[in-house]
Amino acid sequence: MSKLDLSIIIVSFNTREILTDCVKSIVKHTKGINYEIIIVDNDSKDGSVERIKSLEKTYSQVRLINAQANLGFGKANNLGAKKAQGEYLLLLNSDTLVFDNAIKESLESLKKIPSAGVYSCRLLNSDKTVQASGGHFPTFGNVFAWQFFIDDLPLIGNLIPSFHPQLSSYNRNKQMDWVTGAFMLIPKKVFDEAGGFDENIFMYTEEMELCYRLKKLGYQTIYQISPSIIHLGGASSGSVLALTSEIKNMLYFWKKHKPSWQLPFIKLFFFIGSLLRLLIFGIIKGDEKARRAYTQALGLII
Repeated sequence: MSKLDLSIIIVSFNTREILTDCVKSIVKHTKGINYEIIIVDNDSKDGSVERIKSLEKTYSQVRLINAQANLGFGKANNLGAKKAQGEYLLLLNSDTLVFDNAIKESLESLKKIPSAGVYSCRLLNSDKTVQASGGHFPTFGNVFAWQFFIDDLPLIGNLIPSFHPQLSSYNRNKQMDWVTGAFMLIPKKVFDEAGGFDENIFMYTEEMELCYRLKKLGYQTIYQISPSIIHLGGASSGSVLALTSEIKNMLYFWKKHKPSWQLPFIKLFFFIGSLLRLLIFGIIKGDEKARRAYTQALGLII
């Protein structure tokens, strides 16, 4: 079999219906390239495996890898990448919808930038408004600004290279430090050179950590506002998990990549930041999810 242009890797976990819509949108709107769709199922309990087997029969591009365990996002993508036959990899969330031949256009854009290690197109919400899709690497300064709400302030916030930038920053083509794992287009040789995702990170921040290592290898992360895809967002995980995992994995990132003297201060920043958010959002505003999330976060930091 000749080498394919692209292997699209989708990690599936209890998202049967939106996964089906995602695959159908790929097949309908992806023209002019040879590709495969590798779906790695993380032990779904909602009939996803049976649905994927049905998709295999309907679409010749689809291949199932049944992990039979919940490997997490990074490890499941690594498994898919090992089986991939494409020259390029597209790591795509199951809660995305493709239109206007966005995948081919993205691939062509990436090929024009030899130094690019990762490419992402613009992500849109279901109402076609722009969605946050990456940011700056965490630093001692921007974590402080993040946890004390400084990067949310008008004018001042725009001057800070934030881990989670304000939405206005996603309205132009640019290099970014990291982009979200919802749509990551990577040359397979680059992914293999970096060693793939760090499998110690189960979910959340793994894409940032990979982009950090790729930058050390001399590769750029590119974000472009055209084409676009829809990312429904949050369909396969709850906000409590997202918030607590982000803090847990950020501390892991610091232990792995940053000076050891900074870690106690970073823990203090996250502790005070979580306490402030627990008081403001969980108690004063009565948000139950925020209360649970930041209570759990405080337990992780102590």
